[in-house]
Amino acid sequence: MTINWQTAIQDYQDDLIRDLSELLAINSERDIEHKTSDFPLGPGPAKALQKMLAFAERDGFATKNINNVAGRIEFGSGDQILGVLGHVDVVPAGEGWQTDPFTPVIQDGKIIARGTSDDKGPVMAAYYALKLLKDQGFEPKQSIHFILGTDEESEWVGLHEYLEQEPTPDWGFSPDAEFPIINGEKGIVSFVLTQNLTHAEAGTYTLLTFKSGIRDNMVPHSAQARVQHDFDPDFEAAFDQYLSTNHLTGSITHTGGYYDLLLQGQGAHAANPQEGRNGATFLASFLNQWAFDASGQQYLKVIANDLHEDIYGQNIAIAYRDDLMDPLTVSASIFNYDRANSQASILLNVRYPQGTTVEQMTQQLSNHFGAQFNIATKGHFEVPHYVPGSDPLVKTLLKTYEDHTGQPGEEIIVGGGTYGRILKRGVAFGAQFPGRKDLMHQPNELMYIEDILKASAIYADAIYRLTQTAE
Repeated sequence: MTINWQTAIQDYQDDLIRDLSELLAINSERDIEHKTSDFPLGPGPAKALQKMLAFAERDGFATKNINNVAGRIEFGSGDQILGVLGHVDVVPAGEGWQTDPFTPVIQDGKIIARGTSDDKGPVMAAYYALKLLKDQGFEPKQSIHFILGTDEESEWVGLHEYLEQEPTPDWGFSPDAEFPIINGEKGIVSFVLTQNLTHAEAGTYTLLTFKSGIRDNMVPHSAQARVQHDFDPDFEAAFDQYLSTNHLTGSITHTGGYYDLLLQGQGAHAANPQEGRNGATFLASFLNQWAFDASGQQYLKVIANDLHEDIYGQNIAIAYRDDLMDPLTVSASIFNYDRANSQASILLNVRYPQGTTVEQMTQQLSNHFGAQFNIATKGHFEVPHYVPGSDPLVKTLLKTYEDHTGQPGEEIIVGGGTYGRILKRGVAFGAQFPGRKDLMHQPNELMYIEDILKASAIYADAIYRLTQTAE
């Protein structure tokens, strides 16, 4: 097949952006508080899945819906299965948006909304790659299963249920990361540290609540605390100075014997904690300078001394580095301190290379914190994953990228987790191009329309190359 992929995809721009805008308008955040038998993960993820399958049915593809938690778009036939694995769920919108996160806005060649780059924009690029191939009359010699999950940002319920019922692809890629390729991913685990509270000793200040974070895989943008104390102009002045010195924003108010403090930092993806400024650890570092009740002081001290601006786990004794996968990283992602209800916990999201294990890190954390905190893992965890550069899948995808961009293809290993890792021969391939600012999981998430179209052309050519013959 001789075709100029970049030129051909231009004819689909209006339709692609129209479909993408419809998909982005659905708030598909996991919402189990409103789950039903029809919507096991809440109505939003199911509606986004149904929308994608409806697009495919409109365009003549066979589809399958697996209990409204996963789905498949089918193309071609053959004994081997090439999997294209994407997701239609999103992380919570969070704070700091300049536009409504679920009302897509096109501005200066960019489309702005929650999910544009993670992962609805790339999903739509991959879908239109299949549509382009189908419209051109291409008949792949392998079965292509475009698998859609609805819980990638949390526990992968959809994809796990899919693979329990449906065939596992022999190889494949996930359009949910960066170009040129992600053929290695660190392991991912969340640790929950639970403090044993004691109210025996009071302090000049009493920590009543400390709240921050909304998802394991997000560096928290903001944090809030309520402190019991009489009006103190020195305390207020010190907080304002702290914000100014650290180039942060926030507020402090005093009502009825309580101080309410708000501090805003900079959110980021937990896979790249160095790109954020953790609102919770900054707030705790300020409060830790003052004399608090025993339990409150212990909670704040751990955050300020052990977690603040230590993204490599050195202060908590889990630091580790591998020559292939580079260092372990830590995002202190969720904080919940509630004195009245005797709750005090911290969630750490860890991205770890091969060479260390969850069991080893659990023991290291237990040794470090001793009796201060109980240590437990939350939910499932993912072990490190790597597909060698010599694998034909990696070589073909890199060659396709090089041919379309003129840029050298190279192996990349990251801390992020994609559906690619669920296949033994699975990688992540695009759709973010080098040089573009990564706004995944951040306010004002966006993707350039030209990048969506370019990625779609690359995906069409890559799928064509991978499925010309039986692998």
